[in-house]
Amino acid sequence: MAAKKKPTTNSVNKTVTAQAKSGAAQAPKQVLGMFREAFWKNHWAPAVLLVALSFVLYGASIGYGYMLDDEMVITKNVYVQKGTAGLRDIFAYDSFMGYFQKKQSLYLLPGGRYRPLSLATFALEVSWFGKDKPNVSHFINILLYALTALLLYRILLSLFPIREGGKWYFSVAFIAALVFVAHPLHTECVANIKGRDEILALLCSLAALYASLRFVDAGQTRWLLGSGIFMFLGMFAKENALTFLAVIPLTLWFFTKAPKQRITTAILPLAGFFLVFLMVRYQALGFMLDHGKAPETDLMNNPFMGMNPGEKLATIFLTLGWYLKLLFVPNPLTHDYYPYHVPKVNWSDWRALLSLALYAGMAVWAVFNVQKRKLPAYAILFYLITLSIVSNLLVSVGTFMNERFVYMPSVAFCLLAGWFFARQLPQWLKEQDDKPYLLGLGLTLVLLVGYGLRTYTRVPDWKDAISLNSAAVRVSEGSARSHCFYVTAIYQNIYLTSKDQNEKNRWLDTMEYHINRSLEINPNYTAALIMKAPIVTGRFEQKNRSQLDKLFHEFEIIIEKIPYNPNYRDYLDSYIKYLRGAANNDKSAAFFHRVGYEFFFQKKKDYENALHFLQFGVDLQTEDIRILTDMSEVYEAMGNQAKAQEFRERAEQSRNM
Repeated sequence: MAAKKKPTTNSVNKTVTAQAKSGAAQAPKQVLGMFREAFWKNHWAPAVLLVALSFVLYGASIGYGYMLDDEMVITKNVYVQKGTAGLRDIFAYDSFMGYFQKKQSLYLLPGGRYRPLSLATFALEVSWFGKDKPNVSHFINILLYALTALLLYRILLSLFPIREGGKWYFSVAFIAALVFVAHPLHTECVANIKGRDEILALLCSLAALYASLRFVDAGQTRWLLGSGIFMFLGMFAKENALTFLAVIPLTLWFFTKAPKQRITTAILPLAGFFLVFLMVRYQALGFMLDHGKAPETDLMNNPFMGMNPGEKLATIFLTLGWYLKLLFVPNPLTHDYYPYHVPKVNWSDWRALLSLALYAGMAVWAVFNVQKRKLPAYAILFYLITLSIVSNLLVSVGTFMNERFVYMPSVAFCLLAGWFFARQLPQWLKEQDDKPYLLGLGLTLVLLVGYGLRTYTRVPDWKDAISLNSAAVRVSEGSARSHCFYVTAIYQNIYLTSKDQNEKNRWLDTMEYHINRSLEINPNYTAALIMKAPIVTGRFEQKNRSQLDKLFHEFEIIIEKIPYNPNYRDYLDSYIKYLRGAANNDKSAAFFHRVGYEFFFQKKKDYENALHFLQFGVDLQTEDIRILTDMSEVYEAMGNQAKAQEFRERAEQSRNM
């Protein structure tokens, strides 16, 4: 009997070609030997182009600073700032513990945050390059993003080999990888340093998929172990990596002819490392999903607050529909999808109904057609699986939606784009697959140029707080957060530093408008109420302190809403001391009476804070009968008869003067 010939790349390609032509919409059913091509030798050109494009589109961000939650994971995270000395704590606690330093503060968001891998890389940067080096962090983000595109290209090249006579630049793998690099929805993940958790989660998950494919292809144990390790690292980067526990088996079954036993074996290390991750995460957080504390009552951390179940579900499907729209038409873009940029809707809203119909239709069609090995069915399942964990359907993520949440699911869209232009469209036009043709090239270039230009113009929005929040407030006009963050950026970066009073007055008008708009949307928004205080004092100073009654009225409104907020209370105390002797004493004393006696004593039954404000009045006007009488009543209620008698006598003396 003649010896079997070792399969060559050409034989694999011919087999795949024959399989693909058996059905126009079918994906190639691979045979073993898919990784025997010398990848780097034959594909250095597309690899260089993918890396170069990543740096062309995002290179400007290397000169940008820290933004948004970067302070929580880098600049003000004490574990990260310790460098390598903080690694143990980074892996031992909630990822925000290094920022809050108080366990109670971690309960603001549901489910906990255990994402130590990205924090560990930041700590290494601190040790190797020093503190406050955002340019290094931005460069590493782009590099990791480029590596993700390379790995995606490598995986897809094995699943969709370039056919004999085909061109690499018009292949499924290369077009999909290009769309991935150029897609504007990825801007937040790459241009915002904190987005590294998303980048690492996908990079490690794809590495686990690659290793699993290598094991199924060659049966080597080292790839089996590697798949588990990469999966473990992916979950350490961000919890959504665990969705690849379903994606990887689906991919192995869909694309390979490997025996079921080998596929089952490939799944075992993934499941094993998943169990280890759960134990490590539980040890760090002390719970799995529910920390057992009372639900968050801040609308910014619990956006569905006040909604009935029907409204919540309808609003969720509205956001899911937005994700689909943004994948195809990524404009306008914003980092702010907080209440109520995403409006509260019910099932009478056609957008929610249409989204429900689309998702239900996609899911049903995919389930029925995945058995036929139709590539769109696989892509839909990939999308639904990876989106599920951030959809708010299974667990609450603390916000309506975010563009970074669709970073991992977008791989399915990129795959579909590559498949459509390089395989499906040629079949419809009766052109030869993988060979460039005028219509296909034109449509591909239009898509890539459009996406690339939108990404290139979006990246500068992340330059600094002013540019980012001014861009957000234009798009997210209905978001209380966008208006508040814009005001905060102006106040910290322009208003406090400007020496030109006319310029400060112009910005004061802008800040006043946007903070009032923020509180119009969410009257109980703590951050906006805190920012309201310096704005009303700025307006008071601008009017030469001629509107003291209005100032005190604004102070009272704020204190009734956030009476114990330390930031507001510190600001209020310091401004009261600043005004001492420079404002009308009678009006000031009346303010202390209303806040100290009427609000804290009579309404809140809070004796300590009542005394706190009444003491300001005593210090200001030592013989004010009303304030002295107030003090006596508070001390009487506290059971301090000596002090109560002291202030009664002082009030009587003032009355007799």
